[in-house]
Amino acid sequence: MRIETERLVLRLPQPRDAGAIVEYVSDPEVMRWIGGETGGRDVAAAAVERWLTCWDADGIGHFTVERKEDGRVLGRVGFLVWDRRTWETSSLAEAGEDAETELGWTLARQFWGQGYATEAARAARAWGHDGGGVDRLISLIAPPNVRSIRVADKLGAQPERMIRTRLGPAIVWVHPR
Repeated sequence: MRIETERLVLRLPQPRDAGAIVEYVSDPEVMRWIGGETGGRDVAAAAVERWLTCWDADGIGHFTVERKEDGRVLGRVGFLVWDRRTWETSSLAEAGEDAETELGWTLARQFWGQGYATEAARAARAWGHDGGGVDRLISLIAPPNVRSIRVADKLGAQPERMIRTRLGPAIVWVHPR
């Protein structure tokens, strides 16, 4: 699985990606928006393993985002299934008719503000609708996360309602088809 944009390659994650994503999993400013603990290579390796587990369970998951010009891993973009009864992460099989598929993005901080998140999310969303079999896509964004709100807005997503996750309040942004 490989998706190309003007500047990026989105590909299935590989265990070796853990070395590159240490850059953002060790950054408290990045991790405050996605939850989870900051840490080193072990935390990064566990994240990659979770991404691969999602792909195996649901046929959708997070892509590793690479910059075309130099192959540098910038972060991840892709899909996470939530159970809307509890707003806990789940699988399509476990959540059943209560499944909500989130389109999310996370980049190392040095790559913020350069349009990479929007470019990667737009490509992932198109694949999710056309190849991934996802009809409805949402993004869950904490109200103070203005950078991600800007990305959702650029993608044409619309705020639908406020929910509460284990991380606190989040706005449900619904993406256009």
